[in-house]
Amino acid sequence: MPCRATAAASRSRCSRSPALPRRATDMRRSSGFTLLELVVVMLIIGVGMTGIASIFGNTSGSLSLNETQQQASQYAQECAERLLATRRDLGFAWFASNTFACDTPSGFTLGVNVGSLYTGTGATSTTCPNGVQCRDVRITVSRSSASSAITVLLANHEPL
Repeated sequence: MPCRATAAASRSRCSRSPALPRRATDMRRSSGFTLLELVVVMLIIGVGMTGIASIFGNTSGSLSLNETQQQASQYAQECAERLLATRRDLGFAWFASNTFACDTPSGFTLGVNVGSLYTGTGATSTTCPNGVQCRDVRITVSRSSASSAITVLLANHEPL
């Protein structure tokens, strides 16, 4: 079919493809995605997944630190319970002449500091009751950046 334009019509009567009618050509161009659009979508998804992966990496490190912190707290509590059992079984005076120690858990550092003997004065600034002998014991368990500390007050309620 020859290509001719009429003065009255604003469109040309030329077909774009001689093998396909005009409607089929328009349909083929309007359906589907171009390769450029697919590449752009893949880049956007890739950048988003990189951000999500870094969030998961931070979460994993935080969970590991929280687990270590929890373990340190449990070891400190276990040592404090041993301290109180020793106080109950051997008496308050045992701490004056003996050194108290707990087993150090693998991979952790454990410190037990038994403070010196003092007598409560009844002042509100101290937790030791008036006229009672007391010792403050500080138990610290640590590993890398995680640590836990417990302070236990031992009081001698026996008559002086």
